[in-house]
Amino acid sequence: MKLKSFDKYLATRLSKAEINAIEKRAKLEKKVLECLQQDISQAMARYMKKYDLGFNDLVKHLDSSPTHIAKIQKGTANLTLSSLAHLCAKIGEEPKLVFKKK
Repeated sequence: MKLKSFDKYLATRLSKAEINAIEKRAKLEKKVLECLQQDISQAMARYMKKYDLGFNDLVKHLDSSPTHIAKIQKGTANLTLSSLAHLCAKIGEEPKLVFKKK
């Protein structure tokens, strides 16, 4: 289905207010995900600097694949809560979520 056709389809199924609300939530979700990924990547960078580790040293220490570690560093990995907890324990960081009302 072409995008134009999809937009017309949505307009017949949802009101403009509903479409706007969905778009707003999607943008917020994207922003939150990007912030989390950036924080995780920065924590890994701090760890590497603190212990003077190169990429291969980090891969060995975290007992993970180079591809997975590279994705985490780039902020493209889709981490589960379990894998995030494992990563944080390995690098000695304790994450803290702070919820702010928008």
